[in-house]
Amino acid sequence: MRKNLIKILILLFTFLQGLTSYSYAVNKSHSGTGVVLSQGNFSIYDGTVSNINANTRELTLISSDGRTVFKAPPELKNFQQVQVGDRVQVSLEIFVTIEKLSKSSAIRSKTLDSSQVSGSESSKPEKTITRKTTIESQILSKNSEEHFVVIKNINDEQEKIQINKASFLRKLKVGDTIKVSYQDQMKAIISSGKP
Repeated sequence: MRKNLIKILILLFTFLQGLTSYSYAVNKSHSGTGVVLSQGNFSIYDGTVSNINANTRELTLISSDGRTVFKAPPELKNFQQVQVGDRVQVSLEIFVTIEKLSKSSAIRSKTLDSSQVSGSESSKPEKTITRKTTIESQILSKNSEEHFVVIKNINDEQEKIQINKASFLRKLKVGDTIKVSYQDQMKAIISSGKP
């Protein structure tokens, strides 16, 4: 349980502070000729503010995992809007797609798009961080029995891509170029606990 609390604290600190590592952008309306490999919406943290120390900028949070103390960074300009009883939520939405490209190339490429949206300074703290990473790579091998292909990722390492849609897997062959898009959206929101 202690490891869980440390993970939650790091996530809260990271997203309320505005750091962008490890998150990707969500595109719910998938377009193109590819298929969705996986998607999901996960609640990472859900708790309530039980105490506020304005001098040290510390919030005491209570959740089903126990008590956590979170020190708000100076970048969190609207700390004064937080009140005892407010709800703190951190969520992650993931979306992964794969697409067969008509071109044939052994060159791996990576594109990255990211954005951040923060609440206004007159509202309670809120931050949404989105990023999308796209990798194009040639298929090195294919395993139809275990439903995966192997590509070289941007770090020049072999990576398995699990493909559970058999009709799409049948269309792929060694040497084809595929595009894999990793997308997610991370939200950290403090909202009024009053109905």
